[in-house]
Amino acid sequence: MDLIPDSGSSLYIDAIGGDVKHAKEYIKVMRTLEPLFRKAKCHEKWRFDQICDWTAYFWNRGTIGYVIDDWGKAQGVCIIKFFRRLEQFMDPFVHEPDGPFCMIELLIADGPQMHGWLLEDLTRRWGWPEIMLWDRGDRTEWSTPRMYTRNQFMKLSRRFTKGVTLNA
Repeated sequence: MDLIPDSGSSLYIDAIGGDVKHAKEYIKVMRTLEPLFRKAKCHEKWRFDQICDWTAYFWNRGTIGYVIDDWGKAQGVCIIKFFRRLEQFMDPFVHEPDGPFCMIELLIADGPQMHGWLLEDLTRRWGWPEIMLWDRGDRTEWSTPRMYTRNQFMKLSRRFTKGVTLNA
C-alpha cells in the first residue's frame, strides 16, 4: 500500500482509479478498526485503501458507529444505510434517511453487549426505521437479507445482546 504524505493535513491513498484523499485522523481510526473489518468475509481480502474508500461514504453521512477502548483497541463497528424503495438494498451507495428502510451493512463487535451499544448509538442518531434489513451471512437464506419490523428487530436484538441495551 502506498501512503503519500500531503501538506500535513491529509494522506493520499493510491487506490484503483486514482488517488483518494483522506484526513490523517480518519486513517488513524481506520487503521484501528481494520482488524474488525477483516473479520467480515466481504472485506477480509480488500486492500486497506479499499476499506477506507468504501467506509468513507458512510463516514461522511454519519451512518457508521464504532467503539475504540481506552487502550486503543477496536471493540466494534456498525455501518447502516437508509433507502426508500426495497430494491435499493442492492445499491451499495444509497442514502435516503427519510426512507422507511434501513440495512445493516456491517456489524462486527467483540461481544454481544457491544452489538447493542453500536445499534443503540445509530438509532439514537437516526431514529427507528419502519423496516430493518440484515444479511447475517450463513444465517441468511437464498442470499436475501432478512427483514424485521421494529418489534421483531427489538426481540432479535435482545437475544443477541442478552437484553442489556436497545431501549424501546
